[in-house]
Amino acid sequence: MHKFLTTTAATVLTLGLSAGLASAESYDAAGKGMGTEENHVFSISDGHAVVKSQTNYESFEVAAGHPLEGASGMCFGSILVNGAGISGTGNCVFDTASGEKAVMTWIATGRGDDGALTGDWTVSGGSGNWASATGGGTFSSFTDPDTRKFVNTITGNITVD
Repeated sequence: MHKFLTTTAATVLTLGLSAGLASAESYDAAGKGMGTEENHVFSISDGHAVVKSQTNYESFEVAAGHPLEGASGMCFGSILVNGAGISGTGNCVFDTASGEKAVMTWIATGRGDDGALTGDWTVSGGSGNWASATGGGTFSSFTDPDTRKFVNTITGNITVD
């Protein structure tokens, strides 16, 4: 009987530990985020400006099952435009469909041929499964100056526990 109880306890402990060890899942981050911008431009001189940037994400076009599917939120930060040079940084906070928060950091590095703001992004954590998430990639965000609507095309990968 002692051997039976010892074996049963060991089996239950092993099952309990393995159930608690969720494996991380990686996703191709390719997709598009869409919404409206509320930027405020502080003109300094010809070709020199500081932009207080805020973009409000209304939806994401991503593959089914992607961790940003159904997410919305905002990105904010500042951008320095000095002649042809572009620099800046900021953060994004997204509310996911699962009720968790995803935090990203962005760094502006330039402009595309189409005038889109380009740069790099990284996962900076969040809540729930996003707390230990990792990943990053590039972005190219184009805003229609008349409607203030933007499309941000992202590439890279995301790993979520």
